Amino acid sequence: MSVSPKMPFLIFIANNDRFLNHYYLHLIHYFKSQGFQIGIIVPFHKENNRLKSGQNFTIYFLKYFHAYKGNGMNQIRMLGELRKIMLDLKPMAMLSFTFKISIVTALASWNLKIPHFPTITGLGFLFTHQKMMALISGYMCKIIFQKCPQVIFQNKADYFYFLKQRWIHSENMALIAGSGIDLTYYRPIPYPANHKIRIILYLGRIQYDKGLSCLINSLIKLKKEGVPFKCILAGQIDGGHPTDIPRSEIMAWEKEGLITFVGNHADVRPLLRQANILIQPSKREGLSRTILEALACGRPVISSTAPGCGELINDGENGWLFPTGNEKKLTQILQNVLLMPFETLYSMAQKTQKSISSKYINQTIHKHYERIIKNQLR
Repeated sequence: MSVSPKMPFLIFIANNDRFLNHYYLHLIHYFKSQGFQIGIIVPFHKENNRLKSGQNFTIYFLKYFHAYKGNGMNQIRMLGELRKIMLDLKPMAMLSFTFKISIVTALASWNLKIPHFPTITGLGFLFTHQKMMALISGYMCKIIFQKCPQVIFQNKADYFYFLKQRWIHSENMALIAGSGIDLTYYRPIPYPANHKIRIILYLGRIQYDKGLSCLINSLIKLKKEGVPFKCILAGQIDGGHPTDIPRSEIMAWEKEGLITFVGNHADVRPLLRQANILIQPSKREGLSRTILEALACGRPVISSTAPGCGELINDGENGWLFPTGNEKKLTQILQNVLLMPFETLYSMAQKTQKSISSKYINQTIHKHYERIIKNQLR
């Protein structure tokens, strides 16, 4: 893909730099390799440092954005911040990720006639807990996103939900399956030996919205039944989300012998090395990179049927599915897996990476976004 000798700016904007670093740094590097200058916009935070060292990006920090709360005056101030950055960089396009910041970006880019391509990385708290606000936001999308050349969704459920509500015209919608995975970085890891106690691993933010109440209640039942297990919880706590689980509750679970909490890990492969299975009980995702990471490393997955999760699992082949929030079914599956013959579990683990479709890998994601931007250059 060739671009102008002037090296136009392409802006990436998201609700935090951790998100861009973890999910889309490979896409940022890809567009940089194609001759673009890269501008990155993220909310200011005292821990902003993940995209700085040695990256040669132009980075701007927003003072007035908060992912989960805010007021009208701050929204106006942030629009002013964004407008100033856009006028400074004069980007040929904006790529935004996550819902709330995409709304504000759409308003700013619309005013300045800058093409904006929002990626809806799952329908989160607003759509799962605040139905009236979700309805209002949907109608806002109908107005605000109408000037976006393409609105990108990560799973079919979200795509068809917006289509059914007639919030976005089908010709302005695109489906790109997740954020990508690097199969040279996530590759098969030797499976743990046949120990009596098998290890269940949870990777993700420590929130009720991630289905952890369902998991904990199932573990309580397993413990009462005398089924041996060890459950490792790894992830971020105290992130400011409305459904964050208090640290005191996590410590109480640990004291009861239900879980071992190990905090947030930038590299999850050592944790996957220990695990026999991954558990993904989430209520909704864009497309679960955690599941793909586990499958790529040779770990079967027990997953809810939630959008962004269930479509990655072929039940009985690379893992097992349970209806979202169904404690009884999850308990039954966990018990069967924890007690099944080791050879059966081991055999499944050898096949999991082959179950990952090429549509989920980084190179495919690059081509999809490249095509969208290339169409804009015409």
